[in-house]
Amino acid sequence: MLDDDCNLIGTSGFYVDVTDSLHSDITKVLSAVADSRAQIEQAKGVLMAAYNVSPERAFETLVWRSQEANLKLREIASRFLAALAHQAASPETRSPIDQALLTLE
Repeated sequence: MLDDDCNLIGTSGFYVDVTDSLHSDITKVLSAVADSRAQIEQAKGVLMAAYNVSPERAFETLVWRSQEANLKLREIASRFLAALAHQAASPETRSPIDQALLTLE
């Protein structure tokens, strides 16, 4: 609604409050992003520990594999972690990890 000088003085019509719905949608999206990011970070950690590479190199490796497989990065990370979930590390692999963890002060 405008006055005689064409200044906005109000509005008319129907109003719908979507605040709760929008908040719920944003919360769901942020939760999914956090979960996805966590899987990518875990996969990076596995590569860093296994190959003694930097976080950047581990990430580049995941990105490369994602592109080679034509899968999203989060899907590669998820599948990689799932493939390793039921495989125990050998005693030779666990020994330096145990030593590092047990000697922290």
